[in-house]
Amino acid sequence: MARTYVYIDALNFYYGAVKNTANKWVDFEALARLLVPRDTIGCIRYFTAPITPRYATDKGHERQNALLRAMGGNPLIKIHKGHFRSDVKWRALADQQFAVRDLFRPQLYPDVVARWLIASSRRRSTKPFSAVRVLIDEEKGSDVNLGSYLVYDASTKACSKAIVITNDSDLAEPIRLATTFGIQVGLVNPHPGTTSRHLRQVASFQIPFRRGVVAKCQLPATVLDHRGRQIHRPKEWR
Repeated sequence: MARTYVYIDALNFYYGAVKNTANKWVDFEALARLLVPRDTIGCIRYFTAPITPRYATDKGHERQNALLRAMGGNPLIKIHKGHFRSDVKWRALADQQFAVRDLFRPQLYPDVVARWLIASSRRRSTKPFSAVRVLIDEEKGSDVNLGSYLVYDASTKACSKAIVITNDSDLAEPIRLATTFGIQVGLVNPHPGTTSRHLRQVASFQIPFRRGVVAKCQLPATVLDHRGRQIHRPKEWR
């Protein structure tokens, strides 16, 4: 029976499998056992970055912290943290493709004034588009951490099989390197679309990810951490 390590690209999993759903209170051990029911799960490595509030009433970091605390009570799960970096950059506005009412949230009002301002900006521009300053949050370190641990575990024979949950093509080379140490590396794409060609070329095999599986793998509404303290599922996720 294979001793399997599972590697979860948390941000990729979030956007592919649980964003805009109520299924964010994930039991990742249950998910791993559903994906490889005949294997012995040796370790589940979860790669993420703590988020910070972007405005006064933003509680996303509290919900994330609750999930991480709930996961931390499971001895099989190891949480590896990177970090987020926020930058303000100039980016092209898609004013050639969308009406003004579809460019901003909330919509600019009155619409006739907004359209006049955008048209005026476009006439004065030396390029075929307008530009706006946008806030960009980038996760740093998680993909490097995942790749590093994958190769390290493969080289030290900590596992005989690895399952990587991602669709990030940047992880193709670590997956390829891990297979050179004689282990099988399976791929699970949490997104509904096509799996990255680069990942498919290097993975030993691929496990289909069905849309309904996450709803079946939810933690109890209240769990205990390693100190016996109660952690409640965030009300927004109920």
